[in-house]
Amino acid sequence: MTETRKKLSLRLGDTTPEQREADVASVLTRAMHHHLCVRWTYNRVLMQAAPQILYRRNGGLYCDAVVTEKNGAKPDEARLASFKLSGLGHVLLTTETLLPFGRLDLSDGRYKEGLVAKL
Repeated sequence: MTETRKKLSLRLGDTTPEQREADVASVLTRAMHHHLCVRWTYNRVLMQAAPQILYRRNGGLYCDAVVTEKNGAKPDEARLASFKLSGLGHVLLTTETLLPFGRLDLSDGRYKEGLVAKL
């Protein structure tokens, strides 16, 4: 009667990479729809960004966004940067509104595989 006792365990993050990417895409689409900025980590750097466009390229999902804050500091200039969704972590909506980036060129070759969402 010396039976080992079963232990209850909880595993966080048991989602597939595809499901995680879909969840991030859902948050970014919602942010663009409501004109809200997001916070995320990318390459271990905490950022606040204004997502402008979500698209497919080389079989993956990408987001072009304007970084409005990087590790708590404002960037010198506003510029569009590309982020692969699989590299984004801790994606959260903020209450700060975003503005459209005036120099977004939809005829750019990287958008040819297909737009998912845009501001």
